[in-house]
Amino acid sequence: MSSIHGSAGNGCQKQAMSLIDSAARIESYRPAFPEKYWEAIEPFVRALMRDVQQATAHPVDAMLSVVAQYVLWARQAAGLPLDREILLQHEVIEEFISRGCQGIRANSRATYRSRLLLMRKILFEANGIRVKPATTPFPAADPASPYTGRDLAALRSWADGQHTASRIRSAKILLALGAGAGLRTEDIVRLSVSDVQVDNFGVLINVRGRRPRSVPVLAEWEEAIKTALDSIPKGKPLFGEGRTSYNKNAVSNFLSRRTGVGLKPSLARLRITWIVHHLRVGTPIVPLMQAAGIATLDAFDRYLAYVPDVGTLAFRVALRGAMVEQMGRHS
Repeated sequence: MSSIHGSAGNGCQKQAMSLIDSAARIESYRPAFPEKYWEAIEPFVRALMRDVQQATAHPVDAMLSVVAQYVLWARQAAGLPLDREILLQHEVIEEFISRGCQGIRANSRATYRSRLLLMRKILFEANGIRVKPATTPFPAADPASPYTGRDLAALRSWADGQHTASRIRSAKILLALGAGAGLRTEDIVRLSVSDVQVDNFGVLINVRGRRPRSVPVLAEWEEAIKTALDSIPKGKPLFGEGRTSYNKNAVSNFLSRRTGVGLKPSLARLRITWIVHHLRVGTPIVPLMQAAGIATLDAFDRYLAYVPDVGTLAFRVALRGAMVEQMGRHS
């Protein structure tokens, strides 16, 4: 009997030591990326991981490097603030997996995803918030590619296949704001009807929140928004009829309901589709950065593979025209 109690005691002692070692590794961790980037996010990452460790009886230092890469991407590439409310959103984690993990094998991306979702679950449940398991399996295909024309047609069919008129409107608005204006989830859930401007130049979305900006909607997606404006009262949320207040999970809640058939939308891929479209048609980079809410040119690097070569003649005409125009302004 004493041996049983002794084994149990040794097990508890080993677990306690394991937790102490995990906490020590959190404090001593240094990432592989440059120190100057680590200095900007180090306090946030360490505080986040301390709270994760304190909330569970299992060592969590294995997720340290993934969390550090995720926070670095959020700050440097996505331009997001170091704010837990934002970085613990399921949609933002999925966006990192689809946009911030290019060149990483699918099985490694799946590991990153599971560790970040576990971090989210631990912190949410420590605050009494129940978290449902992720229902979307990790995609085998590259999730960072833009939608094709056939994909967009399938998504329109998905929207038309919703079972109520209000869900059809919401689905069409979601597609229009994603593929037509490149908005993120955090932008969409804050929009009200009053944030939409319709005039002779088309439809303009005035985005509020942490990255306020104005985004013109692509002409092919305008009709869905114009139609919605006729049925939604002023001041009400543009997406998700029936909402009376801000709900950061409005988009994920809508998409989690299994209605409609075929391909279902990913907000991250809709945004990528919008960005790649503008790069393909030659939209000037500076206004595109402003409309996308992007602070650095580096954020566009991952999309250049989807932009075809314009050819020698078009290249020369475009650059010669730009240079001639510039010389004319200075003469």
